[in-house]
Amino acid sequence: MWRPATNAANSNPIRRRCSQTKIQIGDMQVITASDELFNHVDENLFMWSGSGSRSVSINIVFLIGFRETPAITLGITGIDSDCTNNLRFVLNVTEVKATEFTMEFKTWERTHIARASVSWQAIGAITLPEPTLPVGGYYA
Repeated sequence: MWRPATNAANSNPIRRRCSQTKIQIGDMQVITASDELFNHVDENLFMWSGSGSRSVSINIVFLIGFRETPAITLGITGIDSDCTNNLRFVLNVTEVKATEFTMEFKTWERTHIARASVSWQAIGAITLPEPTLPVGGYYA
């Protein structure tokens, strides 16, 4: 489980490794995961009790890196919110590297979100292994 700490006042994303599944197809790989992104209702944290602009950022480190920057897709798999106000949120990828990516969940106004769950997948070329040099350190 990702279990991010509170980071609305801190612009640095929380860094997490999560349970990931890897599928290899030829020289491509797909890495996927699904879990609770945050739970703010149990401790009355800012996504549940606050108002105005708020966000949670999570940095995900891939189980195995990619040769180049992969394509990322995100999906909401669950959301629990206050029914007396409009549900407003945006889920985005804010940065992608060959070894990791950052996702950000934002809300605003009087929307109160108790918890949110997401799934993601990264698709791209497999990192090529370093060539092994023969004894002596060079190729003839």
